[in-house]
Amino acid sequence: MDQPLARREALRIFRLTIIIQLAFLGLNLLAMLGLAGSARWGILFRAIPTLVLALLFLPPWLEQALGQYFLALGLGLDVLFSSLETSRIFSSWSPARFAEMGLPPEMLRHLEVAPPIEPFFFLLIPLVLAAWGYGRRGALLGSTWASVLHLGAGLWVFPQDESPVLFGTQAIARIALLYLVPLLVSFLAGRERQQHAQLEKAYQRLRRHAATVEQLAVSRERNRLARELHDTLAHSLSALNVQLQALRTLLVNDIEAAQEAVDEMAGLAKRGLEESRQAIQALRTDRLETMGLKGTLRDLLQAFQARSGVQAHLSVAGNEPALTAEEAQVLFRIAEEALTNVERHAAAQNVTVRLAYGADRVDLVIHDDGVGFDPASVHLDRYGLTGMRERAAMVGATLEVHSRPGGGTEVWCSLEW
Repeated sequence: MDQPLARREALRIFRLTIIIQLAFLGLNLLAMLGLAGSARWGILFRAIPTLVLALLFLPPWLEQALGQYFLALGLGLDVLFSSLETSRIFSSWSPARFAEMGLPPEMLRHLEVAPPIEPFFFLLIPLVLAAWGYGRRGALLGSTWASVLHLGAGLWVFPQDESPVLFGTQAIARIALLYLVPLLVSFLAGRERQQHAQLEKAYQRLRRHAATVEQLAVSRERNRLARELHDTLAHSLSALNVQLQALRTLLVNDIEAAQEAVDEMAGLAKRGLEESRQAIQALRTDRLETMGLKGTLRDLLQAFQARSGVQAHLSVAGNEPALTAEEAQVLFRIAEEALTNVERHAAAQNVTVRLAYGADRVDLVIHDDGVGFDPASVHLDRYGLTGMRERAAMVGATLEVHSRPGGGTEVWCSLEW
């Protein structure tokens, strides 16, 4: 929390204390109905400081004129009024003593019948707010201002026939308290500001890190799509272009061969269209947010079976936990890439996708009964295994591929938290 914000909070509390004082003043005014005339005037006399603070510091006009000094002025006046009120601590409040001070007889009667209160602790309220809003400097200035006023008011009303030792002891104890409490509050407020600043820095670093991770994920996704388009659509279009060049010659020399070439080009065009649709589907809004991982995998398997003719089965165990969007996306893309490999290379009859949810992990297994391959003799990029491992590493998951010629292939991904 920075100091301008702390001052706004302190000002809000200061205004709240004024409103509370006005509420008590209203209760006192109601109580005046049952008091004698002199007692009423005593209560009204004591209400003057509260009314002055309310008129000056509750409306916003003075705040606009004074800016950052608005709160300091209000707290200073509050300390002044509270210090004058604390003068009663040092006085016996005898009529003779007030007469010696030169107060008018009407005011003496008003003060004499007014209800006694302990005003010293009310003096600490503006000092605490000054320490909170202005830090250690505000605490020292406010405490010094309050100590001077408190000591001066005490000397003004202290009876000459009483012990000065008693006066000094009381004054030192109260002044020490006037310094101790605000300085303690300023220390705590300073520590809170430091912690708030550290949290703000950590939050900004986390935001930058999240933005970097997001950019990296987008870059990897673009690279994956680029590889897919190059390996599928670009190859189909290149093969189609070669067939078209050959068709020109075949149309002149061999009509039957030309017809076969046309049929082959139709197949290439159909595969290219399917690959284009798959790429476009990958670029669309992710359905994981609405359907969940289980529902999205079910749709993926249905589309895979309709397109390839391979029998596809989904097995789910346990209840789906609250996966993050990135975790669910990674698991789905790994399953999608594995099924693409099955469709292109495995020549499988059946494929099974198992999704097992545990208390602290989730396992995704894609198994097919296809021709398999020897992982040691095949470059990893051929089957997109590098991309799958990169995806798994993004969320801290592990990915393993088990396969052998004639024994099918199993892709296993495990995510723990």
